[in-house]
Amino acid sequence: MKKLYLSTFIFALVSQSSYAYSQQGTYTLSTGTTFTSGDYGSPDTTEIFYIPVSLKYKTEKAYVKLTVPYLSVKGPQNVIRDIGQVTSPSTTKIDTNSGLGDIVFSTGYRLFYLPKSKTLLNIDGKIKFGTANENKRLGTGKNDYSLSLGLYKLMGNFTPYATFGRKFYGETATTKLDDVFFGSFGLGYKISQQMSTGVNYYLKEATANSRPITRQLSTYLSYKMDQNWKVQAYLIRGISDNTPDLGGGFSLAYQFN
Repeated sequence: MKKLYLSTFIFALVSQSSYAYSQQGTYTLSTGTTFTSGDYGSPDTTEIFYIPVSLKYKTEKAYVKLTVPYLSVKGPQNVIRDIGQVTSPSTTKIDTNSGLGDIVFSTGYRLFYLPKSKTLLNIDGKIKFGTANENKRLGTGKNDYSLSLGLYKLMGNFTPYATFGRKFYGETATTKLDDVFFGSFGLGYKISQQMSTGVNYYLKEATANSRPITRQLSTYLSYKMDQNWKVQAYLIRGISDNTPDLGGGFSLAYQFN
C-alpha cells in the first residue's frame, strides 16, 4: 500500500511539473530567517536557526518550487527540526551544529475552481531530500514524501481554508518514524491591496507511540512593497512537546516580471 501511495505521488508530481512549465508564468526568488526555541519536553532548551533560499515558478494553475536551506541547531542534539525529540537526552552538554539542511522540492496544481461559490481545490506534493547531516542531528538523512489536498473558500476579504494529507517518512536505523496523516485549518484576511494577514492551526499524528501529536499555531502579516517585492513576518507557538515553545521570522521575496 505504501508503494502505491508513493507511485501515485510521483506520478502527480511529474505530471503537475510538466504542466507548469508548459504554461507562461512567473519566477519568484525568496529568502528569510526563522528562529525557534523550546525544551521539547526535556530539561534543556534547543534553539534552531533556519535560513532558506527558494526559487518558485508559478502559472495560473500550477507551481514548482525548490528550497535550499542553511540550518543551525544549538542544544542537547537530540531534537530534529519538524520532528522533535528522536532520542532521550543522554548528556547535559550543549552543542551547536550547523550546515546544509534538507533540500525540498514541492509542486502543486489547482484541481478545480467554482466561480459561483468561489471555491477552489488544490493538490500539493513535496519531496524532502535527506541532505542534512544525520550525524550532526540536522536531519534524518533520508528522503520524506508528502501529498495533500487544500480546500479554499473566497469570501470577500476573508479566505477560510483547510488542508489534509499523508506524510511518508524514510526509514533509518537510528530514527524510527511512522507514516502519518496531517492537516491544518486557517483564515486569511486581505487588509488592503498591499497588506494581508492570517492565522493557521497545524496538526500531525504522532510519529511513534512514545511521541505526542504535533499541534502548532502560527500567524503572519504580509506586505507587498511594489510590483516585485514582498515582505512577510510571522510568529509560531508550539502547543505540544515536539514543537518549539516560541518562534518567529521573516521572508523577503522578489518576483521577476
